[in-house]
Amino acid sequence: MAEVPTQLTSDDLGGTDVTEQPLGRNTSSPTPATLPQESTDEISTQPVTVHNGELLVVKQHTSTNSTLQNPPVHVTERDAATGEDGDESSQLYDFALSLFEECKNAALLSDIDTAIYLFREAFDQLSAPHPLRSRSLKDLAGALVTRFYLSREPEDLDQASPLYVEIERTWNDVFVEAKGQTQLDNDPPTEYDSRLTSELSDLAKSILTNFNQAPQLSNLDTVAMLHREALLLRHSPHQQRPLSLRGLATTLYTRFRRTDDRRNLNEAISLLREAAQASFESSAYRMDILDDLFAALATRFDKTGQLVDLRNAIEQRAYQTLSFAESRFKQFLRSGQITDLEASVSSYRKGYALLPVHHPNRLHAFDELAMALMKRFEQLGQRQDLDEAILMLREALEQRPVPHPDRPGSLTRLGDGLLIKFQHSNKLDDLDEATLFDREALQLRPAPHPNRSKALQSLGSALILRYKRLGQREDLTEAISLNREALGLRSMTHFDRLIRLGNLAISLKIKFGQEGRLEDLDEAVLLHREAVVLTPAPHPDRSLTLFNLADALHVRFAQSRRWADLDEAMLLHREVLELRPAPHPGRFKSLDNLGVILRILFQTSGQREDIALSLSLHREALELQPATHPLRPFCLQDLAVALWARFEKFGLQEDIDDSISVHRNALQLLPTSHPSRSSSLNNLASALGSRFNLTGQRHDLDAAINTYNECLSAFGSGHPLTCGISYNLGITLADAYSHTREAEYLDKAIAAFQVSVACESAPISRRYTAARTWATHADNSHHESALDAYHAAIEFLPRLATLGLDLQSRQRILVSWRDGLARDAAACALRFGRPDRAVELLEGGRTVFWAQALQLHKPTMDLRDTAPELEEQLRRISIALEQGSFRDASTSPSHTMQKVMSMEQETSHFRRLNDKWLATLEQVRRLSGFQDFLRPSRLSTLQCAANNGPIVILNASQTGCNALILTSTGVQHTIPFPDLNFTLLTKLVKLLRYAIGYGGSRDAPLLESNRELVEDILQQMPFISDTLQLRLPSERHLGRISTTSSQPDEVFRFVLGVLWVSVSKPIIGMLELKKSDMPPNLWWCPTGPFSFLPIHAAGIYLTEMTETISDYVVSSYTPTISSLLGDTPPSTTSFNMMVVIQPDTPGQKSLPYTLDELRKIEAHVPNNHMIKLVHGSVNEVISHLPTASVIHFACHGQQNRRNPLECALLLQDGPLKVSQIMQQPMSNASLAFLSACETAMGDENFPDEVFHLGATLLFTGFRGVVATMWSIADPDGPNVADTFYAELFKPDGSTKTDGFHPDTTQAARALHIAVTKLRSENVSFIRWVPFIHIGR
Repeated sequence: MAEVPTQLTSDDLGGTDVTEQPLGRNTSSPTPATLPQESTDEISTQPVTVHNGELLVVKQHTSTNSTLQNPPVHVTERDAATGEDGDESSQLYDFALSLFEECKNAALLSDIDTAIYLFREAFDQLSAPHPLRSRSLKDLAGALVTRFYLSREPEDLDQASPLYVEIERTWNDVFVEAKGQTQLDNDPPTEYDSRLTSELSDLAKSILTNFNQAPQLSNLDTVAMLHREALLLRHSPHQQRPLSLRGLATTLYTRFRRTDDRRNLNEAISLLREAAQASFESSAYRMDILDDLFAALATRFDKTGQLVDLRNAIEQRAYQTLSFAESRFKQFLRSGQITDLEASVSSYRKGYALLPVHHPNRLHAFDELAMALMKRFEQLGQRQDLDEAILMLREALEQRPVPHPDRPGSLTRLGDGLLIKFQHSNKLDDLDEATLFDREALQLRPAPHPNRSKALQSLGSALILRYKRLGQREDLTEAISLNREALGLRSMTHFDRLIRLGNLAISLKIKFGQEGRLEDLDEAVLLHREAVVLTPAPHPDRSLTLFNLADALHVRFAQSRRWADLDEAMLLHREVLELRPAPHPGRFKSLDNLGVILRILFQTSGQREDIALSLSLHREALELQPATHPLRPFCLQDLAVALWARFEKFGLQEDIDDSISVHRNALQLLPTSHPSRSSSLNNLASALGSRFNLTGQRHDLDAAINTYNECLSAFGSGHPLTCGISYNLGITLADAYSHTREAEYLDKAIAAFQVSVACESAPISRRYTAARTWATHADNSHHESALDAYHAAIEFLPRLATLGLDLQSRQRILVSWRDGLARDAAACALRFGRPDRAVELLEGGRTVFWAQALQLHKPTMDLRDTAPELEEQLRRISIALEQGSFRDASTSPSHTMQKVMSMEQETSHFRRLNDKWLATLEQVRRLSGFQDFLRPSRLSTLQCAANNGPIVILNASQTGCNALILTSTGVQHTIPFPDLNFTLLTKLVKLLRYAIGYGGSRDAPLLESNRELVEDILQQMPFISDTLQLRLPSERHLGRISTTSSQPDEVFRFVLGVLWVSVSKPIIGMLELKKSDMPPNLWWCPTGPFSFLPIHAAGIYLTEMTETISDYVVSSYTPTISSLLGDTPPSTTSFNMMVVIQPDTPGQKSLPYTLDELRKIEAHVPNNHMIKLVHGSVNEVISHLPTASVIHFACHGQQNRRNPLECALLLQDGPLKVSQIMQQPMSNASLAFLSACETAMGDENFPDEVFHLGATLLFTGFRGVVATMWSIADPDGPNVADTFYAELFKPDGSTKTDGFHPDTTQAARALHIAVTKLRSENVSFIRWVPFIHIGR
């Protein structure tokens, strides 16, 4: 199957994200709308936020000069509480309440219900402008107030309030304006006789009079007396005083109803005012007191005609209702319950209606209602709410002309509403008008105006939306500047910091999409995380902040391929969906984004259920979306990409046809000038290219190429999207070449790949992918650019696994991205006749992990002499990077958001440090003579590593296996291995693993699968059978083969024989080596599967004849050529050897022979030069590592295949890990002997990085290491060590210039002799083969 082109999503293009942010509500200054990115973020502006075109409003409260200001709070009270048991005042109060209840029970509620019914009937018969209408209103309102006092149902006051408003306005027009009166003692003058009052009204009054006479006067007097006595005992500020004040007031009010004594009513009003002042402003009990006060004032107006009472009552009720609306809105912000928001909107409407037209707070209430409506629109998506809010905000702005102090607030609130409308209408007129309003508001709020932050944010939101719509770069630049200033003006605890965080984060993410600077994206993620912290459940804006964080993580995954980001994004989107049940207007966005993530998972795993669910989610998202929604084209695009992905996996033409059709529909909905149009064009071109591969239809190919070129023409040079689009174009052109074999297509494909690779602003991962693909196509087609492509890809490796990452992340990246790159590059170079380039490419593309580590330790004396300041800066940075690389950057679901934020801040810090390191290196390389400073070594340098003997590089590539023999004068020989291929080598490795797995058992059966491997190898190399004298059956069967060849030793004999015939013997012949008792040194540098095969033991092992590589050379291994470079200066410090013996390790098999091993060593090393640690701890060993010249470990070793940095030597109190050893400075290190299991065991997953304990010690400073390729037998340790150290420490093997200093350069020869002696004892292969020497 042809390579799959990269589909560009909204994240790639930075113009199709959808953003939300909380909706701010600001009473004195509005909240701005925040923009969406067409398909992923959700933005906010103070009252407004833009979620994919959605706006949220968050309320800000500022003090005003309103007469509705709450009275001061003096004391607290407990609702319905009566105090401690035994309190005399409480007893009096309780007794009074019981008596008052008896009085209330004497009145029949049915009577007052009948009266109200009759008053309503009378009122309905008096249509305006009947002169008695206002009197009838007064009667009905009074009756409702009376019932309230009996039933305590607030609905009665809600019905009475608007009636009194109409009464006040009518009577005010008739008397106050006409005669200047402020009091009405009688009914308004009328030409009609009062006898015309309906019988209904008279009957109602009669019933009401009888109702008021029901309570016994004596009982009321007793109740009043008890309350007065309780008040005498509850002096201010007694917590229960408001209860007694209200109790007495209620009693006096009822007495007034019974006696018509106005003194009772006046005192009741006075008592209620005192009770309200003494109560908590936010308490429910205070609201009850204010209800009573309204009723009392209204009643006094009914009796006296004093308009001031009516006005006070109405104003008090308005204040009370608006206060309730505000409290319910706050409750909604805490609970997210729509019922709270509905109650808030309803109460704002009622409170606003109660205020006179020219009341100073009426506009303020107007603003509050508009903000609540916008919030409801954001939650429910009802367009009439938004339209009504905008109309109200326009009216408010008209009433605040320049220089009205509240005009800036009106401007921003209206601007926010228009931005929300634009996100749903996509009409530029709305956006332009909003931008004009926001600019005027900002001009009216110069620094240091306290509300400047809001104006900055609103304009920033408008500019981001305009950038996303029109693509004008200056809009984005200004928006980021404004959003930064806005956030800077809000403290960490400021209530609307949330909105500022979201808008700045979104603008930075958009900037990342344009410039590709990862630090912008990292900052955006951190800002979104802080916003999530500020919106814990059940905060109503939590879904918004989670959505935006998920979107940013998704974008970062596309940049870095860090799967933890995608996993977290998926979890966050699932949580958002739970918080956005249908018909939430933002639900479709999370459905769509979750569908995109599932499609990515499908492209990795191939699981059908992933792509099925992805398509289902995309279709559901489209069903929830209006046909005219501005984000619809991007949802269509995501559906089309999912269909394309399913086609690429299963090849159904129906899918690719549907994908192309949906892509074209999406394009029809996008204006030609839309900056995100290129996204859809790119994806359409990819789908057309895929269909061309299926059908071969030339018109699809031509359409794809033309569409790609149209995409590229929309971007200037250097745009990060150029990388992906050029890459896709290159793949389509390469496919065209494979179909047509027309060279023009190949040349154009290579040119497109080169453009992609050269795009500096694109993610390194995408540039690397482009270079790798370029190399593959060029190599397969024998194009002259192939080596340049490989070179470019290899140069990207250290930039993928940057020094700013932790060790585990670097290791993971190198393993997942490289896939034999250096070996393929070397094979290509050999085919081009360039063995010199082959060596350089292998050295540059392998062991990148260790090469980077060595960079940080590179001596810089020459640089210090030339540029001491640069040398000091480089040294400081290298120390910090090395220390940072050992940090634990692994994430866990148990981590709090604060912990994750801290870790990401740390990651950003080290990324910046790495950038500084690279910039400093570039400064150094501009110096004369330092052009190649810390670059991969050239062949002229590498060949110096062969001064002490030839280095044989064994390259294993999918295209062939070869040996390159490097001497001090260069690459002298190139030897192809025609009988070997990559597949055959992997089969040899599997056979060897089998033999090792049986631990040397001489009678273990050969499994059927392994027997088949042997036969496959023999079919490819039939001559081997005779050479090795194998006795195998002529045909396959399920039983065991002959006893001789069924044992693991026979497998060893077979594998080592194949290696001798195919590899070692041709090399020996080329070097013209002879058998010798003192053979020369030779270094093996294996790659790929060769790294897991014992080349040093290759040979023919027959009873009658033996010929092995050890007859001709003393073998050492080296992971890289560079590790052999450098002189070995004589030590200037006294010799110290540390011996660590671990005979009994908790949880492990006992190793009793290790004590014998210690005694053998003691026989060769003076006591005063030896540190002996028996049952030593990890800390003890680490403390002696820096001063030891030679170290010897006799203990268990442990290989960790999942994480090679966790490979370890097992000590008394735990493992001594590779990662711990790497951190130790070991300037005296010379030789390490690891008499432990698996200390040189590589892993098939990491063939080119050599992650094992032996390599670790080599790269951390030891010049040579003795290690084991697999587990060793406990008795062999003392024997090998005895012979080894006897040879190493013999008198002619050490220098006496300054005390006892063995010549560790003879370690390989000493091991050669020790292993030869062990082998002579006729032990099994598995016992003597694993011992190897690594390094110098």
